[in-house]
Amino acid sequence: MILEKLEGSFIDDYNKLEAYGQELRQSNPESDVVINISKDALEEEKRKFLRMYLCFNALKKRWKSGLRPLIGLDGTFLKGRVKGILLVALGQDSMNRFFPLAWAIVDKETSRTWSWFCELLKRSLDLKEGIGITFISAMQKGLVDAVDKILPEANHRFCVRHIESNWCKKWRNGQMRKLMWWCAWSTYDEEFKDQLKKLGNLLEKATRDLVKYPPRA
Repeated sequence: MILEKLEGSFIDDYNKLEAYGQELRQSNPESDVVINISKDALEEEKRKFLRMYLCFNALKKRWKSGLRPLIGLDGTFLKGRVKGILLVALGQDSMNRFFPLAWAIVDKETSRTWSWFCELLKRSLDLKEGIGITFISAMQKGLVDAVDKILPEANHRFCVRHIESNWCKKWRNGQMRKLMWWCAWSTYDEEFKDQLKKLGNLLEKATRDLVKYPPRA
């Protein structure tokens, strides 16, 4: 009974969510606040929260005023009593500091939810077809296909630390790890191939495992 009294407020909070969204729209004009409820629940004459997207107008203006044309996309599990996935989009300023752009709460991390998020992000930041924009991600489920579909002209690169954490589970040699990073830091194809060759001279199988992660998408 005590736990129900302490945690039962979640139900009340969800009931207030639309009012919260409307308050955000009024206090932050031109901000994008999107709240979806489950269509299946509506057919049963019930209202059930499905997902929510938020991008403040101040963040949109800052992006358009001259942030670097680089957007990081990521998702993480929510571990509280109410489960779900937090999707985020981050920019980077001229001082290499991270800058939040938009975020969303969804039920699952799928191609459908990433497509929904990318479509709204495209509209919020006026990305058009993605020309001149580079996205970086950790190859999450459904994300690569979503970016290719929604922003076909954008570049898509993968987070090297994510690649490192997976690749180095098998190849822990310090020199190989160093060469892996030199591959990532290469700025043209010839340099990239030279670093791969050096890695192959140490162990060819490690090189084959590394190139399974495409250098560009």
